[in-house]
Amino acid sequence: MDAVRSDGTLKYILKEQEKQACGHVNEDSQWDLELVLVRHGTTLWNRERRYLGHTDIGLLAGAGQELEPLREKLQGRFFARIYCSDLMRCRQTLQIILPESELKAGRTLSAKSPIMEPRLRELDFGEWDGKTYDMLKNVALYRAWIDEPQRITPPGGESWAKFEHRLHEFLDSLYEWRIAMEPQQLSLADAPPSVLVVTHGGVIRQLAHMLIPGHGFWSLHPKPGEALRIQLRLIEPHKFMAKILSHSLDENW
Repeated sequence: MDAVRSDGTLKYILKEQEKQACGHVNEDSQWDLELVLVRHGTTLWNRERRYLGHTDIGLLAGAGQELEPLREKLQGRFFARIYCSDLMRCRQTLQIILPESELKAGRTLSAKSPIMEPRLRELDFGEWDGKTYDMLKNVALYRAWIDEPQRITPPGGESWAKFEHRLHEFLDSLYEWRIAMEPQQLSLADAPPSVLVVTHGGVIRQLAHMLIPGHGFWSLHPKPGEALRIQLRLIEPHKFMAKILSHSLDENW
């Protein structure tokens, strides 16, 4: 699943649009952004297989060891922007993988301070937060939600439409920031600016689903502390083409 579509006609049209917009360019210069999507480290509720949405709990003791491989991979990388879900488990993950002392010292470079972003929260499971499958399996509404989460809303929770809408708003904000960049800041020969996003498993799945047609919500299973790199091309306002580059455990990451 590393292309938007295998449809040759679509690829040809996109190539022609790119040539008309900026002339014939090499493969690397066709991408406008790189997203590095990081799932937070493990919490107690993750270990106990409880639903964890907006309940604000922190990471397990020993999270530093779990996140150390990713911290090492991020050292020395430049991020044009850093976004983080405002929930504690993500903020703690960010502090471990990119300690504030390293950001200030310039060992891991960033154009600005991390942005705490509520739109990057996990889906709000409402009354089902903290519950396990075994606790809910005999609840008719829950079983209907399992089959059709886009249609059913957990009691006191967030609708799928609202969840998707706020992630669309986040992507739109990336688009607006990217087109506002001064032309002299980037040349066609430059690598696309990289944006770090520390968030939740459901958010990563949904973003991949929204950006890559044919890529289902359950196509990805990001583990705690794992990163996913996605390159984006801005086709027109608020419309992207995308491809997955690699996971954090890949050798070429």
